[in-house]
Order: sequence, then C-alpha cells, then structure tokens
Amino acid sequence: MDDYVQYHNSEKRGVSCLEFTEDDGFGIVTNKPVSRLMIGNRIWLIGGIGKPRKYYLCYYFLVDNIIESSEGDFRFIVDGQQGTFFKPPILLNDFPWFKDFLKSQQNFSLGLRKIDKAFVNELEKVVSSKKANSFTVAEQVQRVGGGLGHAETNQKIEQAAISFVSEYYKQGGWTVRSVESEKCGFDLLCTKGESQEHVEVKGIQGDLLSFIVTSGEVRKSQSDNYFVLCVVTSALSNPKLHRFTAKEFHEQFSLEITSYRATLKQE
Repeated sequence: MDDYVQYHNSEKRGVSCLEFTEDDGFGIVTNKPVSRLMIGNRIWLIGGIGKPRKYYLCYYFLVDNIIESSEGDFRFIVDGQQGTFFKPPILLNDFPWFKDFLKSQQNFSLGLRKIDKAFVNELEKVVSSKKANSFTVAEQVQRVGGGLGHAETNQKIEQAAISFVSEYYKQGGWTVRSVESEKCGFDLLCTKGESQEHVEVKGIQGDLLSFIVTSGEVRKSQSDNYFVLCVVTSALSNPKLHRFTAKEFHEQFSLEITSYRATLKQE
C-alpha cells in the first residue's frame, strides 16, 4: 500500500478544514490523472487555514472508488468508505518533522502526491499517540475566522467592533458620528479639525482577516478619498484593530464573488 497526501485550502475552497464532519464522508477532488491503480492505497487529507498558516490533519481513507467528472473545477473524484476521521483535527505545525514534510511536498503546491515512507511513519505516530491540539472544533473555528454565523451573534460582533473603533478614534481626539442608518457606504464619520475619515467597520469573531464586503462598500473604497477600513478581530473576546486605507485595502486583500443578483430578462 502506498500513501498520498491531498491539501485542502480553506480560503480557496470556501469551507474551513476545521468544519468537516463524519457526515461529509471520505473523499477528495483533483485534476491530477488518477488511474484504477490508486484503489487500495491510502490518502491523508491535510487542511490549511489562516495567517500565519496552520496545518491540520483531518482524516485518512482507503481509496475504493474513482469517478471521472466532466462538471465543476476538478477532473476526478476519489473516495472511500474505510478511514479515520480526526475530531478535532490534529494540528501539525509543532511537530519537529513537519517543516521537512512541507518542504518535501513543495508547500502542497503540487496537488495529490505520494508521501515518502519516513513521513508516513511520522504521521502514523501522530495518529497513534493522538497528540492533537487541545481546542475543540468549535473553539478552533472561533480562533481562525468569523464566517457567516448566526444573525444574533453577527449583530453582537458588529456592535462590539463599532464600539471598539469609535473609542479608538475618540481617544485620538476625533469626533465620531454613526452614519450606519444612512447607508452611505461606511459606518462612522470621524472628524478632527479639517481632517475627516469615512470609516467602514468589520467585526470578526476569530483572528483570520476574512469577511463579507458589499459591492457598495467596494465602490466607496474606489471613489472616496477619505475611505478607511477598520477590521476588529476577536471582537467579542480580545479585540484587536487592523486599519487600512483604501489603497492598502485593494493592495492587500483579494476579493471573491460570493453571490449574484438574478433578474428576469425583459423581452
């Protein structure tokens, strides 16, 4: 039996590696050519999330089915019924061999790839000793990102962030006025003498700088010379402010389409 590793990029795939459940089943998708010879071999799924990057061992499984797909972004679906799911996922960063393993896989840039026997032995040791991170899955999700969450929780996060940013500006001698209800593309109008800043506030429950931004807010950042983005991470527990000018926002963040508006065509 040979062993292979598949990497799951949480941000690119839109699903956190910390949120996998047994109900999802064992499987991967790949564009690498996969033959029937893969059946009976073992695949280890490692997920990455956040900055600095954290890597988690999510599960391994024995391959018993390969499907060539003509739909979606990937050519092959590889799955199996037998495997082991780790709950919570096992944090790998702190193991002394992991940096060498990462290097051997070229930072997981090559997709599905065979694992050297020496590293298979290390993975098996980790599994047998169950040296997992002490956080529960829920706690790990809270650490690395805000996500969409529940409406009530989102409202608490937003209000905590608004209060934190307002206090930050007030302590700096600024006059702060909330314009949230005016729907003008930002949340706080901050003035000090002849200076002004139009501050859009984003609150995040965890510490991963990833959040939803509306098309109106993006347009505002492109057209408003006074636009400033303030992101508050760990807003409900240990708030930390990250401040970006409009230029910094567009240089340091990537924007992804998360939804569309559908309108019936008029004949």
